[in-house]
Amino acid sequence: MPGTDPLIGHATPERASLFGSARRFVFGFTAVFAIAIVAISSYLYIQHREFSRVMRQNVIFEATQLRAEFLAFDATLAEILAGMPERARSQAQTRYDIMLSRLAAIEQGRSAEVYLDDPEMAPNFAALASEIRQWEAAVGRFTAGDDAAGYSLLQQLAAAAPRFGAFTARANTLTQIRIADTNRRLEHLYMLLIGLLVAGSVVVTVISRLLLRQAAATDAAHRHLAALARDLEAARRQAEAANRAKSSFLASMSHELRTPLNAVIGFADIMHQGLFGPLGNSRYAEYVASIQQSGQHLLSLINDILDMSRIEAGRVELNEDRIDIGMLLDDCLDLVMVQARTKNVRVDIARSQNDGALWADERAIRQMVLNLLSNGVKFTAEGGSVTVEHGTAADGWYEISVTDSGIGMAENEVARVFEPFARGGSQLVRQQYDGTGLGLPITRRLVELHGGRIQLKSQLGLGTTATLRFPPERISRVADFGAILSTPGGN
Repeated sequence: MPGTDPLIGHATPERASLFGSARRFVFGFTAVFAIAIVAISSYLYIQHREFSRVMRQNVIFEATQLRAEFLAFDATLAEILAGMPERARSQAQTRYDIMLSRLAAIEQGRSAEVYLDDPEMAPNFAALASEIRQWEAAVGRFTAGDDAAGYSLLQQLAAAAPRFGAFTARANTLTQIRIADTNRRLEHLYMLLIGLLVAGSVVVTVISRLLLRQAAATDAAHRHLAALARDLEAARRQAEAANRAKSSFLASMSHELRTPLNAVIGFADIMHQGLFGPLGNSRYAEYVASIQQSGQHLLSLINDILDMSRIEAGRVELNEDRIDIGMLLDDCLDLVMVQARTKNVRVDIARSQNDGALWADERAIRQMVLNLLSNGVKFTAEGGSVTVEHGTAADGWYEISVTDSGIGMAENEVARVFEPFARGGSQLVRQQYDGTGLGLPITRRLVELHGGRIQLKSQLGLGTTATLRFPPERISRVADFGAILSTPGGN
């Protein structure tokens, strides 16, 4: 029944209150997070529509084009009156017609409401439009040969030039105002995302405290049970069962932990790529990139913890089949090449005469090899090397070795690196190289599930060799499998 302690066998009000509070908190956080995601998605959609509308209303471009055509008309008219032989009078009519078309595009285009609604621009634009159309008759007379009409037009154009300048300046000001308004809205969105991240951090902290309280309560129950128990073996078994239950709980939390974190990473990626427009200040892009990188790092850490939890909970089942080791190593090499090239570290495979095959779980073998390769590249300085060797050893076991020329470890540190969350090296070295300390523990658990073991040889400053060893029966099972396939009628 609710509040019953499975270890003590009777209800404890403190544990019942703790579990009830934890459940209410998780439900409340899920609801708030879902509402926040919906709100942010709606806000993004609204900002996208507004930004698209501003971009379609390219006020400064249209105003600048109108002024450019005015200046071109003025220059053409002056050149014709100056007697330039390459200029024909018909060109003045052509330039004037183009200017009229620019004027019509403004009056009938997407930006018309901006020109007509702005109290400062509207009267100036109306005066310019009226004046431009009044020049049509004079242009016709000039084209027909009336130089006096041309000189009169030049005077009118000179008088209108300041108004064109004021018109363009106001268009530029309006554009800046509209862009600034859009940037402010995007800044608000950025602050909202920051707030969500901070709130998520607070929630993680609170949940961690709740879990610590639960662990403390469980530990107290274990001590109480040990004091009253007559059978120490039964107490030990019950403690192991409680530990497996905790690992099983963590292993089952993958969806709840990954989904909100993937959402944070996804939204940060959208902002970093500028899918809905620029962020404004360049520092915002740096902050978003930092959010994205931190989210990816946290997701990697969570994946390692969950992998370790599933193994400890006994929830990892091997899906065994014939594995071509040579092809698998080639694939793994491709995956670490980007990391290796970034550090200028050479990674290669020492080909054996017989690439060989194993009867094993391909995903697990791939994960083990990638863990060893990633460690080798991570702890090798620029210009160093990482080498992979594989084949059947003299004792019949199949070996896959990864040797690096990296920083290495002291002899007393080798055993520690197989402990979960423990990392070799000095405190300074651990600060220089990030990681969860779970790669080698996970690798050891996976190779042991195959009946094998891992060996680690290292010298401080001279590099490390990690060797995965698989028992001979995993080679013989591949041979037996091949024999079955080659038998007539075999499946």
